[in-house]
Parts: sequence; structure tokens; C-alpha cells
Amino acid sequence: MMNVVSKRIRVLLALVCLLAMSATAAAAAPGAGDRVDLIGVRVTDVAGNHHRIGVSAGTVRPAVLVFLDTACPVATRYVPTLNALHTEAEAHGLSLYGILSNPAITWQESVDFANEFGASFPVILDSTGDLALRLGPRVTAESFAISTADRIVYRGRIDDRFAAVGRLRTRIGSHDLRTVIEALAGGGEPEPYETEAIGCFHHVWDEPGTNGAGLGEVTYNRHVAPLLEANCVECHRQGGIAPFSLEGYDNAKRWHRMAAFMTGERLMPPWRAAPGFGAFRDARRLSDHQIALLASWSESGARLGDAGDTMPASVRSGSKWRLGEPDLVLRMPEPFPVPADGEDIYRYFVIPTGFAEDKVVTALEFSPGDAEVVHHANYLMDYSGAARAEDAKDEEPGFSVFGTGAFLDYNAWGIGGWAPGVEPYVLDQGLGMWLPRGGDLVLEVHYHLNGKATTDRSEVGFHFAREPVDRYVDGVVIGTQDLRIPPGDENYWRRFSMDVPSGMTLTDVTPHMHFLGREFVAIATLPDGSETPLIRIADWDFRWQNTFAYREPVHLPAGSRIDAWMRYDNSADNPQNPALEPETVTWGWETTDEMSELWIGFVPDEPADRQRIVSASERSWYRSAHVSDAEIARLRARLPALE
Repeated sequence: MMNVVSKRIRVLLALVCLLAMSATAAAAAPGAGDRVDLIGVRVTDVAGNHHRIGVSAGTVRPAVLVFLDTACPVATRYVPTLNALHTEAEAHGLSLYGILSNPAITWQESVDFANEFGASFPVILDSTGDLALRLGPRVTAESFAISTADRIVYRGRIDDRFAAVGRLRTRIGSHDLRTVIEALAGGGEPEPYETEAIGCFHHVWDEPGTNGAGLGEVTYNRHVAPLLEANCVECHRQGGIAPFSLEGYDNAKRWHRMAAFMTGERLMPPWRAAPGFGAFRDARRLSDHQIALLASWSESGARLGDAGDTMPASVRSGSKWRLGEPDLVLRMPEPFPVPADGEDIYRYFVIPTGFAEDKVVTALEFSPGDAEVVHHANYLMDYSGAARAEDAKDEEPGFSVFGTGAFLDYNAWGIGGWAPGVEPYVLDQGLGMWLPRGGDLVLEVHYHLNGKATTDRSEVGFHFAREPVDRYVDGVVIGTQDLRIPPGDENYWRRFSMDVPSGMTLTDVTPHMHFLGREFVAIATLPDGSETPLIRIADWDFRWQNTFAYREPVHLPAGSRIDAWMRYDNSADNPQNPALEPETVTWGWETTDEMSELWIGFVPDEPADRQRIVSASERSWYRSAHVSDAEIARLRARLPALE
């Protein structure tokens, strides 16, 4: 018996000439060479598997997206070819996805399509048109190859099988998409180009009179469930760190107004780095289109939608380790009791590594013992014994040294950090983190109390290099202690800088301030005078500190300079000010004191230059941090051009 998909194909065979078009006849859309906001976007395929476009096991890779249709004969004809290309792409370190993007296609039809045609590549139902709006496909099947820098390096046909609509060549002479996949292998980036794609008209999501995006009625089943599953449910679920669950329709409907408000204010998902000011691997941001969709769903009554348009159940790994079983798991020696009420707790826990020999780490993964109260964590290595000495003074598990400076000094060897939603820390191929034998792992854990007494016993999983690495990741911290913030001053600026003495490649950055911090900007100036944005946080929040790993490492040649500016607000209008009546605040270890620093992960061009870079970072602390109003005005004027 002919199924629904086959019937639709036969009907459209008679109409294909009316539906066909060439890529050159379409409306304006992003072209080869243009940059798009796509790498890292979270989606769910029709089998219920979660994906981040172009990110696999914490590693950023080029992505290929091919827009298909369940009934277009040109698109369906290419599924076997795409199966083979998917295998080749994976072997070359690329990700390939098939995209169904048409409001007429239901979730069930999408599942049937993948099953009937035997698609071995992930098939994504772009149920809201978000991916199509980012890329602007004109026909099906049209393909896009995206570099790790979010650049369209190719858009066009899969190959030249179709000379025109309804006209097939007897021989394929140009395997365009395969050629691009091979060119992108191993970090290559070919010169951007386009070819003419032949196929059926792609749905135009922004056509007038259809809710502004061709959505029709926004419902949970079709539009909202896949968005929440891909972007929110990881934390907003039973047992997650978030305060309420968005898993399932009943929960989502209960909290629909809060979800719309928090995303509309860009308070959620929690990602503080400003867009366009550095490209980061773990960025978690909803597009304006997705935010508008949640608002529309909430305002229209948070409707469920048709049962036949329900997305498949999400596939979630039974393991707490996303990267698979680690080579070594280090666990807090004993559970820490977290009370139901009181101030947030910052605690350090000492875990002997037992390293009998030097280790080279290629990936780190954190597993919170109780995800409902672990707000974030940082992990450090201590070879001095200072952490053990502090731990021995405290009768409870772990210790706290805020206000003493006894352990948390700038000799601490930071190796990573975790916050809800952050992916495991994975180093690029050929890179490793060298850890000498012995030493203690020190977990710095921030507990956010939630009204329920519990215990926590968190863990860190280590993955070690199985073959020699080419280069080692190191770290320095630059900053200033020249802080004296007057009470009532809402516009107190500081600045510090580092002259780069030898070539170095930045892998990640970690800005750090306390409760009075409001803004943070870091820019690198190259020897030729050009500027590279490193990071900007326009609305600092001490509770959401991250290590920001670059999607593509940032190389700074010798003679470059790193500059950082930060603004503090010590007024009574600052809701995060810990003092009811503001008073002068200076540098110090307590959270009610302030700090001004930037931790930098880097790889020196030459291993012998490491100490020169470390010495340069130390000199940053001995300079005046004063910054004039005129300099801040110039900075403000430069920011829009850099974004």
C-alpha cells in the first residue's frame, strides 16, 4: 500500500515544473562569503537526538546543511547520495544535516520520510523556519557549507546531476558538495563560491500575512516543544539546576509567561557575552525569531496543538558523562551538607590526584552531585600544599578562605570551570594540558540555596592523551589591584593591559569581577593597528561567571597588546550591591571586596617563549589603572564598529 510520502511525491511529479526555479532567480539571501549565526545552534532531529550544529563532543567543526522536502522528487532523489556524503563528512571531521523546513510538513511526516528513504544522516524539522531564515534557501535540494567561523564557503547544488528541472544528465561531471567537504577537511577553508541549485521552490517563511514568518498558529507541539527541548530542558527539568521544569506541555504551559519574559529580557538562556564580540564555542543564545515565537505562543494562550504534530521523545544518554567514561574520575572525599536557607556558599574541596607520573589532559568534564544547588564550579591544581593546610583548619568538608587570601592567590593553577549549560572542556586536536605528577585537585563550588536541605558530592572526569600532542595549553592572569570605588559612584572605570612579547594563541578567556561589576570589555590590538574583539559583557552578573572558550583560537603576534576596561557601580541603585548603604570598596578576596582581572588560556608559538609571556602578564599588575573620561568616550565610540 502506497504511504503518504509516496502519494505526495507522485502528485508533485506532475507539478514539479511549476515549482522549480534556479538559485539565481530567487530573492536576496546570504551568499558565499557571508557570515551567519549558525554554528552551535541547538536542534533536535526527527529521531529525538539533540545536536549543536557543527559541534560534536565539544569540538567545533564545519557543518553542511542540505534543505530537503518530503515530496520534492529532486530532494528525495538525493537521499542515497547524502547518506554517502554524510559518511565521508564524518571521516573528514565535518557534520552533515538534512533540513526539512516547511509548515506543511508535520513531525510524523518527517519521521516517515527519514525512515522510508533510509536517511542515515540527522534529519532536522525546522518547524519554526529559524534555520531557513538564517540561510535563505531558494530551492530543495540546496546545500550550504559553513566554516567554523560561521562563514558560508559554499551554497548551491549537490552535484550537476540535474541539467534543469526534469532533465537529468547521463553522467555526473561535477561533485560540488563532495569537493567542498574534502576542501574543508583538516581545518581548510576554500575560497567561497556558489553554483546554481535546481529543484522545487523552498517555502518562503517571511511571506506577508502569515504571522510574519509563515508559522500560522503557534503551538507547543509543533513550534515550542523542539525549541524548549533543545535550549532549555537540560536545566529546566526535574532534578535540574533551574528552579522549575519546562519539560512536557503541562510544565511549559504553567510557566509560559515566565519563559516568554525571561527570554524576551535575554536573561535566559544564561549567556552574558555580547554577540558579535568574539565567537565562542559554548554560546547559548536564542535568535530574535525564536524569542518572538515564545512571546507569540504565550500571548495566544499557550495552545497545545494537534496530537499528530508531536515531536518524537528526546533521546537522553543514561550516562552523566557526555564524552563517555573518563580515564579518571576525581570525587569530593565526602558529601558536603548544603542547608535549606541562608546566603550562597563558596567552598573549596581538596581531592588528591594520585598522579604518580606527569599527565597530559585533552578534555575535562564536571558532574554536579546535586544539580539543583551547584550554581557553578571552577577547578584548580595545587602543588604547594596550601589547600591541604587550609582544609585541615576546617572541621566541615572543604574550606572557605574569602577574606584571608591564604590559598586563593595568583599562583593557583586554574584548569577549567563549569556552569549549567556549558559543554565539556575539550581541547582541539594536537593540544594538551600538561599536569605534573602529584598535586591536588581543588574544586571551588558556588552553592545556590533553594529552600531544601541536601548534600553534594561533585566529580570531575579527566580524559588523557593517548598519543603525543604537538603543543600545550598554559594560562596567565592579568589585572589590577588599583581599585578604590567611592560610595555612590555608578560609573567607576578601571583599565589594565598586557604587551605581548612573543606570538601566542588564545584558547579561552575568563573575566572576573565581584558584585559591583557592571561592564567588561577586552580588545587585542595587533602590530598593524587593527583590532580584534576578545570579549564584551555589557551586563555583568557575578552569579553567571564562565570560562569562554573561543570557537577558533585567536592568534596574537609579537608586538600585540591586550587591553581590558571594566565599569563598577557602587550606588544604592545597583541591586547587586551587597551594602545597604554603599561605602568605599577596594581590592580584596571577599566577595564584598572587588577584583579586576582576566584569566587567559594560551598556547605560545614557541615553548621556550612561555616565561616571557608569563613575565609580561605579571607586569600588567604594576601599572596605574586610571582611565580618563575621554578614553572611555573613545572606547564607547569604537565598540559599535567592532561588533
